[in-house]
Amino acid sequence: MGRVRAAVVAALMTVAVAVAGCGSGTAFDATALGLPLSPTPHPLATATVATSPDGGIYKNPDHLEVLLVERHSVDLVAAKLGTSASGWSQLRSLGDFTLVGLRLRDDGKVSSDPQLGDLQMASDYAPAGTGTGSLRHFYHPTYPLAVVADSTPGSDCSIHLDPGHSGVVILVYPPVNLPSTMVWGRLGDFVLRVPVGGAMPSLDGGLHALACTPPAAPPS
Repeated sequence: MGRVRAAVVAALMTVAVAVAGCGSGTAFDATALGLPLSPTPHPLATATVATSPDGGIYKNPDHLEVLLVERHSVDLVAAKLGTSASGWSQLRSLGDFTLVGLRLRDDGKVSSDPQLGDLQMASDYAPAGTGTGSLRHFYHPTYPLAVVADSTPGSDCSIHLDPGHSGVVILVYPPVNLPSTMVWGRLGDFVLRVPVGGAMPSLDGGLHALACTPPAAPPS
């Protein structure tokens, strides 16, 4: 009986470790990231993105503001994600990762869950030598590796917004050669030219991290 109980406990511990390694949404202190903060950050660029609760009949508008673009250490995020960020070790030699900070507000009549995993930056910023080989999939195209948000992200790298409510998000991208103005957006939807810099709003609560799965490549 003791052996059976020990086996069950060991199995439960294994499951717990696996869940923690996938970025289970455990909150961590926002100030620990060390990002530039402002009580009233000025948007660097804005767009309106649409979600639909009924397959496209009603399009619910979400106001998107880009607040921050910079390269920064993501060691804390990687530690929170555990095994989900193990592949990032291939990118460490290229320097700090790239962060895009956003604020989204639901300006529509219903709740929305805007997906963020397909927001990409121009592949022209990829470091030299990444056009081929083992690093190519990080850059062609350049999608976010993870989302960090002030609420628990959805499994598809989305955040939930109720009408009139806002959410703050930081998208983690691979290290890139940032120009003074970055081209960024969603293919076929919107493209923004965003100056590098900015700041995030002060966040009193915790942040939650989740690794993103890149969108499936379109058929050739």
